[in-house]
Amino acid sequence: MKQKRSRSGKTGNYTGVHEPGTEYMPGSGPVIVVDATGRMVLPKKIRDHFNAKRFEVLEKEGHIELIPIKPLDTLFGILPGINIEKLYQEHDRECEEEDKV
Repeated sequence: MKQKRSRSGKTGNYTGVHEPGTEYMPGSGPVIVVDATGRMVLPKKIRDHFNAKRFEVLEKEGHIELIPIKPLDTLFGILPGINIEKLYQEHDRECEEEDKV
């Protein structure tokens, strides 16, 4: 635990994101602590495994699920044969037509 001095000059124990001894519990994964402002830190190993920095939060049957939201750059190349240049040209043409109105 972290020791922090309050405005009154007194020191106290404040729980941080990581508390020794609570990192792992038998039969479960890492324990994530919620700080005073309601923030949680998802371990880097998990973020890297899912290649995600954003997660959808769902509440189901008394527990919370985090669904990774993949970044847009992972979608590039999933549609073979698509002509990106043509899409850009069509978009530019549509924008020019809208500007005329």
